[in-house]
Amino acid sequence: MRTGTRAVRASSVAVLPSTLRLAPAPLVSKPAFGHRRHRSLVALVDLLTGDARWAAKATALTAGEMMTTAVITASPNEGIEAVAQRMLERGVKRLPVLDGGCLVGIISRRDLLRSFHRSDADITAELTRKLLSAHYAPEDHTVTGKVENGVVTLEGTVRVDNDLPVVEGLARNIPGVVHVVNRAGFRELAPH
Repeated sequence: MRTGTRAVRASSVAVLPSTLRLAPAPLVSKPAFGHRRHRSLVALVDLLTGDARWAAKATALTAGEMMTTAVITASPNEGIEAVAQRMLERGVKRLPVLDGGCLVGIISRRDLLRSFHRSDADITAELTRKLLSAHYAPEDHTVTGKVENGVVTLEGTVRVDNDLPVVEGLARNIPGVVHVVNRAGFRELAPH
């Protein structure tokens, strides 16, 4: 899937000055909006969680004392696959999206998952369209696909063995596909 974070991120982002004095959650939830230079991130979890890892921040009086300064970020045109991988590796649930050092949005796990949600019927329609298109599919193939719960099963044949990865990649790159089972075969070996 070739989607950038620009397509799935939240674009309304609250920016707080680091000198902001912290108050009870209802007051903190009404900050001014704007695009300021990114320095760090104060997540709502930083303010409200009872998690022991935040105990040291419990005495913070300003956003600057509370904020996380070693922030992992994404860019607006970065592929969501790379962003999702980074979030998994670092154990974070959301990333600020920066464009030229300016905060332009937040991308969350939920945003990423929503981008993959498509019905089996929608996936099947796109797969069928691509398999019938000379722009996407190899010549002289009989490959068809069935989709169940986002899993594509390919059956049929391609003319030469080198075309098998082509039809598998065609299916794998359709948004909403979570796995491809390639049961397709080939009729001849490609000349080497």
